[in-house]
Amino acid sequence: MQTAMKIGVDSAAAAADHLVTHRAAPVADGRRSSSPRVPRMDRSQAGRPRRVRLGVLLLALAASVLALVWQPVTRALRGASRLRGAKTAIASDDPLAPMIRRTDACLQTLAVHGVTMDWRYAVIPSEEIRQTVVCQLLAYIELSRLDRRPRLRREIIRHAEFLIARLDSIRSHTAFDGMLAYSLLGACDVTGERRYLDAASPIMRDLLDLPTSQCVLNGGLMVAMATAMDWRLTGDVQAERKARDIVAGLAPYQNADGSFPHWCAGSRDIHYTAWMAMELIHVERMISDPHIEPLLSTMSRFLDARIDPRGRAIYQEPCRDVPGSTSYYYSRATGCAQDLDSRGWTVEPAYCALLFDREGSASYRAVMTFLDSLEVGGTVSDLYGYRPPPSDPEYPWTIADTSVVCMSINLWVLSTMAADRVHRGVPVDLVLDDLDSTGVPSAQNARRGPPGDRQAEGAILRPVASPAATMP
Repeated sequence: MQTAMKIGVDSAAAAADHLVTHRAAPVADGRRSSSPRVPRMDRSQAGRPRRVRLGVLLLALAASVLALVWQPVTRALRGASRLRGAKTAIASDDPLAPMIRRTDACLQTLAVHGVTMDWRYAVIPSEEIRQTVVCQLLAYIELSRLDRRPRLRREIIRHAEFLIARLDSIRSHTAFDGMLAYSLLGACDVTGERRYLDAASPIMRDLLDLPTSQCVLNGGLMVAMATAMDWRLTGDVQAERKARDIVAGLAPYQNADGSFPHWCAGSRDIHYTAWMAMELIHVERMISDPHIEPLLSTMSRFLDARIDPRGRAIYQEPCRDVPGSTSYYYSRATGCAQDLDSRGWTVEPAYCALLFDREGSASYRAVMTFLDSLEVGGTVSDLYGYRPPPSDPEYPWTIADTSVVCMSINLWVLSTMAADRVHRGVPVDLVLDDLDSTGVPSAQNARRGPPGDRQAEGAILRPVASPAATMP
């Protein structure tokens, strides 16, 4: 049987038990409303003939001119206020909800034994699993917190069981195992199944034993996500302290313009600044820490200044202070020669969009439109540009046209955005497909978006198969 589920503001009641921090969205006058709505015009009053005097027309014209002059000023004031959720209405053609639905449906189509993997498992198992199955699990945890449909619970159980059956072979025994632990703890939080907490316990012991001085930047924040969730589930004060210390330790690494490096201190990287914002947003849900909001604000300002009108990242530009020189915004070009080339990943616009949506940045629209243009029937490639030569160690991770890695990460990021909106009181018109007993979407459910959507032509999902690989 196939039905659909729709997620909106009313779903926040069920989700409130699962997210510690629930902020109502601020409205224009500074007061807060738990469910802001934009009043609709009474259409019965439209189109009535009226006699209008010349003076009234002139007054209306003057008001229109004043509005045009004042609009940039009010926009600047709104931007300076940085009020979360200040936009109480989302554009009807916002691609967020259709993109979540298409990506979810496509991953279901590609699933084998309930999970969807990428051929890069043969390259580095722990890295591939972290970026596919773990991210899929985290995405379904986000969606399940908004709607308790059985299908989402089944997705969580299938993905969590897959992971715990293979823990010995998919662990990296580094800080990057923080995402694995975070996903298992989240599965326990949503399902109430103790075995997922038990499976995460050995990983948590290793993460807590890692010197905090080694838990830095994006890897350190993976540990912070896991330890913050562990504290919330178990009350372990050591885990809470670990998470707070990791967040506090970010300050020396942040550059004056708000950016962060990937590896080398002092380098600047658009991609990893945006990814670390995603991690901080998750950490903030579980611990209220005074460092996080200022970090997110300055990171957003840096990223906002690095987006062109088409929604694409600006990775280099002429240096303002030194004529004839160039400023770079990816680590390899800013003094970290051993780093990877982080330009052009198709997950980067999603990271930026999540932060811009949260911070009320006008750049959200352009970035999401660009991301929407990269996605076809739920699929994205690894890169949209800047492909490295075959000699580059990262080359195997850059060549897929149908990238399960990037699709899985994007589903998690976009689901995080939907959950973040709902908990700010912003409606999310999200419809997901419930699958039949075979676990395969029907042709009807696989259609690419509702009428009026950019790609709503009745096309059926036919993703290009990834190269064959030996899967566990």
